Amino acid sequence: MKYYRLWVIAFLLKFIGSAWDASYHFKYLFEEYSIPHIVNTLGFALGGILLVKEWRSSTYMDGFSRNLVTIGYALFLIGIPLDFTYHIAYGIDLTTWSPTHFIYYIATDIMILGVWRGYHLHTQHNLPSWKSMHTWFAMFLLECLLFPNMQQENGAISFDQYIHGKSIASQEILELIRDPASQIFGGIPEFVYPIYSILMVALLTVLMIRIFRDFTMPITAAALYIVLRLIGKTVFFAVGYPTSYIPITIILIPLAYSLFRRTNWLAGLIGSLTYFLSLYAIHKFGILITPPIRLWELVPVVLIGTLIPVIAGLLPSQDALKKSKQLV
Repeated sequence: MKYYRLWVIAFLLKFIGSAWDASYHFKYLFEEYSIPHIVNTLGFALGGILLVKEWRSSTYMDGFSRNLVTIGYALFLIGIPLDFTYHIAYGIDLTTWSPTHFIYYIATDIMILGVWRGYHLHTQHNLPSWKSMHTWFAMFLLECLLFPNMQQENGAISFDQYIHGKSIASQEILELIRDPASQIFGGIPEFVYPIYSILMVALLTVLMIRIFRDFTMPITAAALYIVLRLIGKTVFFAVGYPTSYIPITIILIPLAYSLFRRTNWLAGLIGSLTYFLSLYAIHKFGILITPPIRLWELVPVVLIGTLIPVIAGLLPSQDALKKSKQLV
């Protein structure tokens, strides 16, 4: 297990570096050698060493998992010069939603999926459990999928500070901003935030339940994600860095599936409904500073949340695939 524990450390370094980087860029302009980038690079380098070790010995991963991780690393490396070129061509921006940033996200998703698959096969003699490293890999994938939303989560608090004359951003950032609301929220429509959240969290929840037959694993992964984000926010606040809204209501989505103990439309409906209404209440009553949200967005959120388990139910289950292979 030491090999996969080192992968957890590698992804945790990337997690810390990415969260720090998101906070950093709401205070300072882009810097190639900033400390958050260095922390992220340390995680990337540790994973690279582990990948090279696997290519040399082929001990802990099957060929497909190892190749998946390799593709993720190659794509990430390709993304680095493309991102620099993008910034040279279009200038410095404050958004996580640029095309080159999504190359980073997709590449990291592929890395995590490859390592997670390798771990799953390496430990297939054990029953998957939330107490195992499955929870960590699920949490890392959840974090990577939701990372683009940190633009709005950091932006919500930074914009509130800006309009009240309490901004902690550097003068360079303040001079860069022409339309504060647009720049701070990434220049994307506000309705993207809840719709993207329900899509990613519900999709990951349903797939995890169908693959691992465990309803607690998605809950513990979401809880771990929220706890780590809260720790990060506390540290950033203590050292005077920009903080973000923590998406605490996402945990209601896997909780709904656990309550009904099946991945059906009703669990999807209840999960998406409670997720959105609780988020809307937090925003409406000023309990926390959240990204902008309007009541009409409830309709697409609930529709997506309800359809995901329905569509997933049309796909062949793992048991059905095993039976078909045996017949062949």
